[in-house]
Amino acid sequence: MRIILCIAIFITHAITLYPQHVYIIIHGTWSLENTWYIPGGDFFDALERKAKEQHDSVVPFCWNGKNSIEDREKAAHNLAKVIDSYAADTLIMLIGHSHGGTVALLSSQFLQKNKIFCLYTLGTPISPAIYPCMDNIHYCYNLFSFEDLIQPVFGMFKREHAPHERIANIRIVINGKEPNHTDLHHQIIGTWLPQLHDIIANSNIFMTQPSVLHFSHMATPAYTLDTQRKELLERDQQISLLMLHSLRTYNCIIKK
Repeated sequence: MRIILCIAIFITHAITLYPQHVYIIIHGTWSLENTWYIPGGDFFDALERKAKEQHDSVVPFCWNGKNSIEDREKAAHNLAKVIDSYAADTLIMLIGHSHGGTVALLSSQFLQKNKIFCLYTLGTPISPAIYPCMDNIHYCYNLFSFEDLIQPVFGMFKREHAPHERIANIRIVINGKEPNHTDLHHQIIGTWLPQLHDIIANSNIFMTQPSVLHFSHMATPAYTLDTQRKELLERDQQISLLMLHSLRTYNCIIKK
């Protein structure tokens, strides 16, 4: 039923609206039945309120959410078809949470006509094997948090993409705290997301430099250099190793 709902929403928008910008939200693994990314959900509604001020459109993209490479690739092919269905002058903005971001990254490899203007990934596990096709993406914003224990999956995935002049690896802080995996689709990010590209583009920080976005209910997000990135990455690696060791120890005890 959820997939049918998403298809109906997409068709309605395609028929009745001709927006300059279209925001497409992609949920992550096992999240098809969640509500945050569809109308009535906190993230969707926060994003749509701001998008409507600019006469832009927001649509959800549904896939089965199964945790397999094959299912993510199938979803990515379908997403690429959705993107290519829009007029060539439409500015496509993708927002993918967790492995929804992987689906978005993969879709950039399958596009035939359109390009993605901005790709925002939220807590997406980063793998060198799944690199954004920057021939088909103008700007890629990788938003992550060191308090997100899901993204690295015990160190099997990374937090950051390799350096690229149009890819920004951005640490997120919300009201003074780094969010967990679920809070990376917090409604405050949805509220400010239509302005993030301009905030970042108008700063004096190169996209290849480590950066941090401070979100607050009281002010415009502050975009600054992340002077703690190196030590945080080193600490993060140690935590992942400890968690992996603990998991192996637990499995050994269970097997005995």
